[in-house]
Amino acid sequence: MSEDLESQLRTALRPIAPSAALEKKLIACVTAKAPLAPPVAGRRGRLGFHPRARWLSLGVAACLLLALGIQHRLQERHERENGLEARRQVLQALRMTSQKLDLAYEIVKSQSTSLADENPGA
Repeated sequence: MSEDLESQLRTALRPIAPSAALEKKLIACVTAKAPLAPPVAGRRGRLGFHPRARWLSLGVAACLLLALGIQHRLQERHERENGLEARRQVLQALRMTSQKLDLAYEIVKSQSTSLADENPGA
């Protein structure tokens, strides 16, 4: 059945030459249209804008996108620098805390050994 369907499709979709009347009608239609006028200085485009204005607006848009990209990059760099500074401060605070705890531990340890020496029977 698929072979029959395939042959029917090939028959239906085979290329056929256009009739002479269609050719004449098409050629007459194409030649009857006035040729497009060459571009004139100061001529406006489809939307009423000068063609250079379109390129100018595209250039401005590209510059704006570039400026926004640079701004985003600078903001990310600033945030990263702030994060690194905060990390440095936290590490410094942890070092100082560790030193103070070590000092407190030594003081408590030395006091407990001196109390043990004063009360040998206790």
